[in-house]
Amino acid sequence: MSKEAVNLVQMQEPTLQLEQQSKLKQLVNEENLGKQEESVLKHHQTFFASIRTAVNIFGERFSAIVRDRDTVTATVVGLTLLAGGVYSAKNGTAAAARFIEAGLFKTSLVREKSRITVLEALQHPFQVRRQVLSRPQDVLEGVVLSPRLEAKVRIMAIATRNTEKNRRLYRNVLLYGPPGTGKTLFAKNLALYSGMDYAIMTGEDLALMGWEGMTAMCKLFDRADTSRRGFLLLMDDADAFLRKPATEEINQDLRVAQDTFLYHTRQCSNKFMLVLASRHPEQLHRDIHDSVDMLCHFDLPRQEERERLVRMYLDKYVLKPATEGKQRLKLAQFDYGRKCVEIARLTEGMSGRKIAQLAVSCQATAYTSEDGVLTEAMLDTCVRDFIRQHQQKMHLLKSDGLGPRTSTPQPESSGRPQLTEPGCGPLPPLPFRSLHI
Repeated sequence: MSKEAVNLVQMQEPTLQLEQQSKLKQLVNEENLGKQEESVLKHHQTFFASIRTAVNIFGERFSAIVRDRDTVTATVVGLTLLAGGVYSAKNGTAAAARFIEAGLFKTSLVREKSRITVLEALQHPFQVRRQVLSRPQDVLEGVVLSPRLEAKVRIMAIATRNTEKNRRLYRNVLLYGPPGTGKTLFAKNLALYSGMDYAIMTGEDLALMGWEGMTAMCKLFDRADTSRRGFLLLMDDADAFLRKPATEEINQDLRVAQDTFLYHTRQCSNKFMLVLASRHPEQLHRDIHDSVDMLCHFDLPRQEERERLVRMYLDKYVLKPATEGKQRLKLAQFDYGRKCVEIARLTEGMSGRKIAQLAVSCQATAYTSEDGVLTEAMLDTCVRDFIRQHQQKMHLLKSDGLGPRTSTPQPESSGRPQLTEPGCGPLPPLPFRSLHI
């Protein structure tokens, strides 16, 4: 072969190879497409065969069930019971949830009580331990009163303690005066000092609960009758529930609840002692006046009592934390006793609760400082701001007609208190069947 022919063959070889590769790829694609079509066809045949088999089996079973009367009856009964069970479970769960919700969020009549249940002991072990160990040795622990009232309530505490020991008749007591003067705290200390169980409720809660309140009140009196140590029942804001019928329109539920309460408290009992706390005793029901054996007037503290209150609460919230060194609070050097006397003079007209709030404000002022030191200037600023805010609150209450009423007792010789209101003359004497010590 000539040289030119060899060159021609070498030039044509790439073209021939490309044509062969193209034909080969075409044959492979055609073969793969055929396999896919065959696979899809087999899948369709299998699927339709499965459907025909399932339909045949279902038809045979359904025909067998229809022909058998017992099987049909059992199937219908089973489906009915299943539907009833599902419906009952659904509605039963909803009813149980509503019952639990009502029990959890229902307003409780008793705000505080001395009896501790097993569940409460497990839920709050440290609080229960503190409550059990914090029995007051003095009936006036944390309470500051005038010397005359202090002597009177101490005699009452001794008499109540001996009454509990001898299981004699308790005397019903009315504590009246402005809010924050220590009525509730004294009643609680009286129960603990005398070794009695106690329960604290408010007249406002009882008035709002209506029929449910009457039921809860009956249960409370039943509990008092079964107490082995005697039972002290304190109703705070008693005038909200036991008000006169002529004071405002009273609905039927409230009237029935009042009658039930008066039925249980009309006579003295050796099972429980009733203590009423009221801001406006002149608004109480006339029958309540007859059931009260003793009354005590808790008035706003005077200069001497305010000095004791200022010292007590500043020691508790400022001086004690500062001397212990466990908290970020220190007290600068100044005449502490003179400052307490000065603060007591500036807080004229304030109750013990307000003075306690003032001491807490002083503590907060020390915590907000950079170094945690309470200086005399900071203390003076805090006291001035607190007094200014207190005066603003009193002005707002007075402008809305909600200003606090004051009650001033008559001389000891009269034996009955004389109640007065701002801008009004003395109210007529109350028909209390009182026993003064």
